[in-house]
Amino acid sequence: MVNKLGSKHVVVIGAGVVGATCALALAERGLAVTLVDRHDRHAAETSHANGGGITPGHAEPWNSPGIMRRLLSRSGSGEPFRIHAHALPGLIGWGLRFLWQSAASRYYRNARDNTRLAVYSAECLRRLRERHALAYHAWTDGSLELYFSRAEMDHALDLRDRIGDPGVRIRQLDVEQTVAMEPALAPVANRLVGAMFMPLHESGDACAFAAEMARCAAGLGARIRLGCQVREILVRKQRVVGLRLGGDGMADQELAADGVVVAAGCGSPALVRALGIRLPIYPVKGYSATLSLSEPALAPSVPLLDLEQRIVTARFGNRLRLAGLADFDGHDLSLRPERLALLIDSACRLLPRLAEEIRSSQVEGWTGLRPMTPKGPPILGPTRVAGLWLNTGHGSMGWTQAAGSAELLADLVTGRDPKIALNGLTLAG
Repeated sequence: MVNKLGSKHVVVIGAGVVGATCALALAERGLAVTLVDRHDRHAAETSHANGGGITPGHAEPWNSPGIMRRLLSRSGSGEPFRIHAHALPGLIGWGLRFLWQSAASRYYRNARDNTRLAVYSAECLRRLRERHALAYHAWTDGSLELYFSRAEMDHALDLRDRIGDPGVRIRQLDVEQTVAMEPALAPVANRLVGAMFMPLHESGDACAFAAEMARCAAGLGARIRLGCQVREILVRKQRVVGLRLGGDGMADQELAADGVVVAAGCGSPALVRALGIRLPIYPVKGYSATLSLSEPALAPSVPLLDLEQRIVTARFGNRLRLAGLADFDGHDLSLRPERLALLIDSACRLLPRLAEEIRSSQVEGWTGLRPMTPKGPPILGPTRVAGLWLNTGHGSMGWTQAAGSAELLADLVTGRDPKIALNGLTLAG
């Protein structure tokens, strides 16, 4: 199905990195665009304080072969993964599909599809920076994926070999090379076995980036409507005609539209359910802690991924972001103190020179919900309702894939051929 809208009006629901970048891409195509979000600010949910990484070399889904064994061994209050009992009823159906997709034949296909989009997105992001002056604490000189176990590193190398390297350009480093690249790791050098340097990786403040995308879109004529709750997607004769909006202190009103892009992360399934569309998206909670640095020289400059403890670090000027963990906790956004403490303890083990500062600082804790599909790749493109488009389900790859997803959606909406194959990236699979 191809919907051509010419220069008509398209509404994007969701002002996080995915939705805001999509709004800009559509505005750059000359469309009349409105960006709508239920919150009164940009990137108020998953994009607000995430790990800050743009990681096309780490785009493989979480459910690699053997995931059941790993979940059973590493799921609990003191482990990176935690499955909460109250969430089990809503998790069973999605979880069975998640495990089914872990079969090798399916997993490696999904991993290649997700990586293809991520690598394309990295190129789209680079071109975005060439077209627009953007300020979001960007780091564009790669990242380090750290290994403290030879078996885990060998497993990761085998995994990467099976997936292939379509432009990721991974470079294996020994301990000496790793510490030379990031001196903050010197205190843990005796535990390290090596690292993978990912030159294509970047980092930055996703919240600031989303605001920049909205600013650039507005500069091209897009309307930004924050604090507007989408009550209903209006459809007549199987074609989108607009939205019914509401909000605090405002009467419900209709907004006419020729097309609607749903980019609302974990809120996407509820928006389209009344139209008979079922999106297999489950919210997986992550945590972050952000602190101001009194001694920036002791903190890592290169973004780090600790594969043993499943945490990441990123620098935004004199701020340090620590992020990680995966809680299957339904839509619960509560910040559980013991999980935040686990994240901080893990960071202190990785960065012992900073341990005292991390523990004594006024840490800004946060939780967000990753919109995960059972397969791993997001859901992009048209639906059976004419004029209704999807750009959602990116899981932990939202910012990594935002620029590429935006370009693909803009191409599809305007009737152009997408620049990469959409195999495995649509609602149809």
